[in-house]
Amino acid sequence: YEFVCERHAGQYYDTGEPYVDHLLAVASSLASMKLDLDTIVAGLLHGTLKEQVATHEELKKKFGNDVANIVDGATRITNVRYNSQLAHEAENIRKLLLAMGADIRVLLVKLADRLQDMLNLDAVREEERRAKSRETMDLYAPLASRIGIEWLKRELEDLAFKYLLPVEYADLTAHLESTLAERQAYVDEVIEILHEKLRANKIVPVRIIGRPKHIYSIYKRSEEHTSELQSRSDL
Repeated sequence: YEFVCERHAGQYYDTGEPYVDHLLAVASSLASMKLDLDTIVAGLLHGTLKEQVATHEELKKKFGNDVANIVDGATRITNVRYNSQLAHEAENIRKLLLAMGADIRVLLVKLADRLQDMLNLDAVREEERRAKSRETMDLYAPLASRIGIEWLKRELEDLAFKYLLPVEYADLTAHLESTLAERQAYVDEVIEILHEKLRANKIVPVRIIGRPKHIYSIYKRSEEHTSELQSRSDL
């Protein structure tokens, strides 16, 4: 922490806050995922190579080989350029990112970094908001799913949806807020029914977790349903 405060002195994040605040948010996100110390330290240091305020050798000497390699890998991923106009490109780049992140901790640092960027997207220009949201929807949300972090995939999708389709997002959010209690009651009822069925078949103890669908998945399902109905009417 003292190292990044010294090296990033005078640098500011998109929000206008000190850049160190962003680094702390990334490290805190990684810590909340109960990751190892090297990953959390790499989260604090992830901007040092990108901003050219330290070298790989310096990081290796002060913080160890693993930390230096994680920071280096996350920086190389940041430098990958994505063209959303090329529909076939997303899957190829996802494969490239997986290959570059042979140590999964590289991907975790980058995903935590992207999450913080998306949470603060109001601070950047409209054009950049849309470009970053498109990249998040096409690359980073599927990447989070591919390595098994579904809650992060859902959050990234919802944040990207908010900026890509703001009118649809606002309408759906308002509707969901008005029906949240009803939807949660339905989930709770289904959970209790499942518990009863399992107990009747002597399958205990068991933990069942339910949740209402997240915003983007509801939107996507409704669009698929509309498209399906349109296809039938065309027939």
